[in-house]
Formats: sequence, C-alpha cells, structure tokens
Amino acid sequence: MPGFPDLPPLPLGIRALRDAVVVMVCIARGGAIGAVPYDPAQMDPRMVQVFQAVFGTLGFAFCAFVAKSRRTLQVTLTTLIIWLFAGLLVALGGRHAIWWMFALAALVLMALLGAGLAMLTERLARD
Repeated sequence: MPGFPDLPPLPLGIRALRDAVVVMVCIARGGAIGAVPYDPAQMDPRMVQVFQAVFGTLGFAFCAFVAKSRRTLQVTLTTLIIWLFAGLLVALGGRHAIWWMFALAALVLMALLGAGLAMLTERLARD
C-alpha cells in the first residue's frame, strides 16, 4: 500500500505465541458454539468436544496458512505453547493430569490436520 513502510517480520517466538492465542480462541469459540443448542443441565460434552476439535483444526489451518516460512517449526511451537497453557490449567486445579496427557494427543492431531488443510488449500489455489 502506498504510504505504509514495509515492516520487518515478527520473530518466530512471537508468531508462535500469536498463533497459540488464535487457536485457543478458536477452541473456546467451538466449545461455546457446541454448547448453544443445549440446556446447561443437559449439555452433551461429546458434542462440545467435537466442536472444539473442528474449530481448533480450523485455527491451526489458518495459522499454518499464514506462516510462509518454517511452517512446521511454527506449528510445532504453537502446539507446545497451547499444551503448556493447558498444563497451567491443570496446575491451578481446573483439570486432571490425565486430561493434560490426552490434550497433547488431541492437539497434535489437530495441528497435523490443520497444517495439511492449509497446504492443500495453498496447492489448490496455485492450480
């Protein structure tokens, strides 16, 4: 754009932290949307978890699509940061440690699917 100087790219750690916040907001939004059709007393936790997984995958896809260089490292750092924030939730007494270990597997799966979706979207856009 005319009149705007080219800004230097953000450092990798800052980009990964930004992406972690984006993905955590997407996961929280998915949980809120999954809980909308239910009365709080009759809420189905599996439906909420499905929406969290879908929105988390879309969050990872967006972050991987935005990351043009060192995508794998950035998505890996983003996953690690989110997992450490989940560990903070466990330390504060919000969840059990078993949930934290399961969260790592779920986050890795969401990151792989999201990065694959971003690469597929990029490839289809080029063709």
